[in-house]
Amino acid sequence: MAGFSGVLPAGFTRFSTDGLPDSHRIPEWEVHNARALVGLAAKTDGGAPLRATELNLALPRLRLARVSGTPHRVERDESHISAHPAQGIVAYFALQGSGTFYHRHGCETVAPGQGIVVDADQPFERGFADGLTELALKVPRTAVVRLLGSPNLARPRLFDFSGGAHDAGPAAPAARLAAALGAALRGRSVAWDEFEDELIGLLGAVLAHGGTHDGAGHFRAALAVIRARHAEPTLGAAGIAAAVGLSERQLSRVFSAEGTSVPGAIMEARLDAAHALLVDPRHAALPMSEIAASAGFASQAQFSRSYRQRHGVAPLRHRRELLAG
Repeated sequence: MAGFSGVLPAGFTRFSTDGLPDSHRIPEWEVHNARALVGLAAKTDGGAPLRATELNLALPRLRLARVSGTPHRVERDESHISAHPAQGIVAYFALQGSGTFYHRHGCETVAPGQGIVVDADQPFERGFADGLTELALKVPRTAVVRLLGSPNLARPRLFDFSGGAHDAGPAAPAARLAAALGAALRGRSVAWDEFEDELIGLLGAVLAHGGTHDGAGHFRAALAVIRARHAEPTLGAAGIAAAVGLSERQLSRVFSAEGTSVPGAIMEARLDAAHALLVDPRHAALPMSEIAASAGFASQAQFSRSYRQRHGVAPLRHRRELLAG
């Protein structure tokens, strides 16, 4: 696949059916997918040889892939779910070739420039009559809870990512997410922890737009962005609004309807992050200035003042009390 030659960087694996005996192609393809992404069964019409290639990137929490293949079908039924639980959701981004997605609620057609988010522990079948090239992102259920307030995705969500990554509107978060996945799979060097948070935040925005488009969905998406990017000292309404595809005024109204404000939510996220460091014995010697910086505060003074307002005690004293108890 494009972007690499020779030895792959750490975290990357590449699999191809090229060079394998025809009878081994599908079995080894299935073994690779069960290990690297999602366990499923593959079939081709008339037993035609499958030509497929997959580039995978395994991060601490997320799994990324770029997949290309000739016409085939895949199925994930109860036996695959039992043998290879995914414990999360998967977002597929169609780059080339339309696909048909069958699930317990019906059937969807996913054209190039469109994507679908699915609960990978619910049965589904996918068909690629003209072959495919796609990106995939697998997110663990712990992150799904943060995004949806529930560990489960009730039904698949279609979305459009055909717009530019810098455009505004509902497709913007999905376009940015697809661009970020593509760049990472081409070997772009990034700080992976921050990158994972960025991807999770963008997926939250995609899920909000893929749902009912209500204020609660936008609110959850914005909170996901805030939790992912709270450590950025310059994070504000403009950046959050752009991430979830709203104007700043619309974003303000969404937060107001929930009884809070954008600055207030950012502050809560930073205070939560700082408190988590303060109560962790592994960080007992971490200076207050480093805690403040890692949580996104502009200065140690701002951190101390805000922390005292929330907890009624200075952070250094509170750490001593918490760790002593």
